[in-house]
Amino acid sequence: MRVDIHTFISKIFKKHVYAEKSISFRKLSTLNSQLSTKYPYLLLILILTSCATVIAPSGGPEDKLPPRVSGTTLAPNSINQSVNLDLTLQFDEWIIQKPPSGAAVISPPIIGRLRLKADGDKLRIYSTEPLDTSTTYALTITNAIKDLRNNPLEKPFQILFSTGSYLDSLKTDFFVLLQDSLTKKKKFPVVAFYPIGKVRANKSYLEKFRDSTLTAEADTVPNITKEIPQYIAQTDSLGNATLQGMQAGSYLAVSFLDENNNQRLDMESEIAGIAAFPFKLNDEKKKLNFSLGDLDTSSINLDAISQRGNKEIEFSFSRRIVLDSLFTQKSNCFFTIAKDTLFPFGFYTEPNSKNAVLLFDNLKNDSLYTARCLYARDSLGRGLDSARASSKLKFKKIPENEITPINVSKIEPSRGAEEVLPNLPIKLFYNRPVSTDTLKFRLYINEDSVNVEVKQTDAVSLEISSNPMWGTDAKIRLVLVEKDSILDTLFREKNLVQFTTISKLKLALLKGEIPGGNASTIVVLQEVTSRKVGKSSVKTLGNEWSAKCDKSGHFEFKGLSKGIYRLMYFKDLNGDGRLTSGSIYPLRAGEPWVMPEEDLILPQGDDNFLKELMRDLPELR
Repeated sequence: MRVDIHTFISKIFKKHVYAEKSISFRKLSTLNSQLSTKYPYLLLILILTSCATVIAPSGGPEDKLPPRVSGTTLAPNSINQSVNLDLTLQFDEWIIQKPPSGAAVISPPIIGRLRLKADGDKLRIYSTEPLDTSTTYALTITNAIKDLRNNPLEKPFQILFSTGSYLDSLKTDFFVLLQDSLTKKKKFPVVAFYPIGKVRANKSYLEKFRDSTLTAEADTVPNITKEIPQYIAQTDSLGNATLQGMQAGSYLAVSFLDENNNQRLDMESEIAGIAAFPFKLNDEKKKLNFSLGDLDTSSINLDAISQRGNKEIEFSFSRRIVLDSLFTQKSNCFFTIAKDTLFPFGFYTEPNSKNAVLLFDNLKNDSLYTARCLYARDSLGRGLDSARASSKLKFKKIPENEITPINVSKIEPSRGAEEVLPNLPIKLFYNRPVSTDTLKFRLYINEDSVNVEVKQTDAVSLEISSNPMWGTDAKIRLVLVEKDSILDTLFREKNLVQFTTISKLKLALLKGEIPGGNASTIVVLQEVTSRKVGKSSVKTLGNEWSAKCDKSGHFEFKGLSKGIYRLMYFKDLNGDGRLTSGSIYPLRAGEPWVMPEEDLILPQGDDNFLKELMRDLPELR
């Protein structure tokens, strides 16, 4: 019988060790002696296998459990520690043997750098430079540490210690609003605190980041794209965390997704959010809320243009643009060749694409065109860089038999959908421009044919509805009427989509009042659904609805389905209808928002009041 050595050893250790939530190194030494007596060949096996390549053992059920810290040579919350940092962590299983950058961070910053060395299920953390005396440090192990099956730590592990006779006792709790995509990818942001004011002049670690043109009196505001923070910690999978051992004072608090683990915000590639500032840390317990967003203030570029067909030219921008900003005037984007100028006759974008496709007539074969746009904006109001707003294209006519045929690329609602809310049109998205003059649809409600209304929203998108619109408890079927491929005098129906609308008994209405809300307050509901992954159930976020409050903070949602929702409300201070995460240049905090810890369970009916369903709602400040 073949025996996996790693599995055998793991079972022995788990039997003796892992029933406890933590274990000291003294206990481990005793255990080693016991194992040597009970299992005389175990040490020999360990020696023989110690030089082998470290890989995940094969066979058996897949390991999805995260690694955990089970022991440490540095006692948490200890004082009078040596300035020579050198400690070892014991994990409950083997970890990756080459810990990446950012797997461990220390606050406040130290002169040298943290060095990590993994050895099986142990991780040594040390520095060749001494720590500061009489200083409280917080050492955080992030979820960059993974086991051999690539499972990251479930939540960061933090050790607080001091090289002096006391610990700085202040701490702050924080919560970062995580997008569903980050949770699925197990990417969790950090929260960083930068000192504000004249106290910065006394921070030796800031010397290499200082602006030489500023005096100490002028250097009072941090440059978070260049300097490292005084305190830093990582959130858990829910966006929650606590940072301990902080000094009283004023700070700029920033959360960002540190993709490259350099402890600095790289605005071009990393999303971030800024809390209300200055954040004054004192004995009063406070909790900071962050929302993450794109804070890059650089302009939009026209990167390239390419040919999609004989009339369709794709314009690739550095960011997704708002089409209305590109086509408020048809003369905005154009082609030039010699003394001629050609303007587009239409445009569109594909779903989930940041590029725009412009439609041109009478392009000449084997001709070199220069494309240019005068202006464009994205959803954050960033404009087109006029110096980087042109590109060239060698147009080559494509034979008609080589052009991709026109097909429906996406339909909303999806085929076979159930419990669709009433009075919402069917949306058809095509892969190439279409004309309503060449298409004929037939719509059935409960198998009865009804009048069809077709609205073209752009060159590739249509909205299909009926008059009157379908209601609840209805079975909807949309077909395309086309000529028969054999006898063109006959017509046949091609099913495009079929779905059912929600039962009237499952419809719900929600009314309420937001504490501290006013006419600038927006309430957001996001549907929470569950899906099976193996034997467990995983929550996912679905459709989203929003409602604006009146001056007293009252709001109302109509046409919801009963179910579970995530509730969030915020103050839309700039009037753009979305939660803003703040700004670096100029420095501006994100808009205030609140998310209750519990999800909202919404029953059917039109007499649902938020105050009755969720008590003690947090006030929006």
